[in-house]
Amino acid sequence: MTAIIVASLLLLALILGIVGVVVVGLEGRGADRLPRLRVKLAKAARHLNGDGAPPPAFLRLMRVLHLHVG
Repeated sequence: MTAIIVASLLLLALILGIVGVVVVGLEGRGADRLPRLRVKLAKAARHLNGDGAPPPAFLRLMRVLHLHVG
């Protein structure tokens, strides 16, 4: 039962994140309504487009696991 609740909350968070990116828009429309989220959503949009750099923590993890990242 707990696993179902946790999975549902994670799915809801993912859906809300995607909706947030869509509402603000990849072009920045609607960013004036959410000034605090503007930077984070722009970063998420760059990553969704494949233009974002991997986070340093992710790169460190890949080095620890001896995997090569792009």
